Amino acid sequence: MIIDRYTHISFDLDGTLVHTVPEYRYGLVPVVVGQLGGSIEEKRHIDQFWFEGDRDTTIRVCFGLEPDAFWDTFRSMDTPEERSRHTRAYDDAERALRKVSEAGKKASILTGAPEWIAKMEIEKLNSAPHDFYLSLTSAGFGQKPDPESFHFALAKLGMAAHETLYVGNSSEDARYAKNAGVDFVYLERKEHEFDPKEYPIATIHSPDELFA
Repeated sequence: MIIDRYTHISFDLDGTLVHTVPEYRYGLVPVVVGQLGGSIEEKRHIDQFWFEGDRDTTIRVCFGLEPDAFWDTFRSMDTPEERSRHTRAYDDAERALRKVSEAGKKASILTGAPEWIAKMEIEKLNSAPHDFYLSLTSAGFGQKPDPESFHFALAKLGMAAHETLYVGNSSEDARYAKNAGVDFVYLERKEHEFDPKEYPIATIHSPDELFA
């Protein structure tokens, strides 16, 4: 099994353990951009904003807007009620966390989502066991792929990088793990493109494959 080599299995949250239906981002982001007088030439730029790092650059270059104005409007529309209504846990997510616990491994969730989103999404996992979670944004850390937050999580758990596996769904997650000195598994959820140059140790289509 892939997890046999590790003592600590860490997961990204959005797009990895929980799924926000694409209609939500395809509806919300164009409304925000349109209200502020920007434009979106390609649908993939919405995915780039939603899933990848350096979002302020995407806002400037792809939407033609200043990030501060964009975020103010975006956050006023991206309410807890609306986000929750369009978000569900993947069918295999709760099971994966329970299997990690049953295998005697530590489990953590490290996400760039703000605290209110992270808590809402974790609640959808039906109290699946995990030893630690961290909202990078709300804790004041830099966004992925800055590894400082990962190092903080490792210290909190008393884990070393070589004992740790990070499971995520994006190139941003891959770079985050690499910068922290942690092995990475790419979870293909078929929501957006992944750069194969990131070289995960494995590509899986369900967390169940970690235990096969």
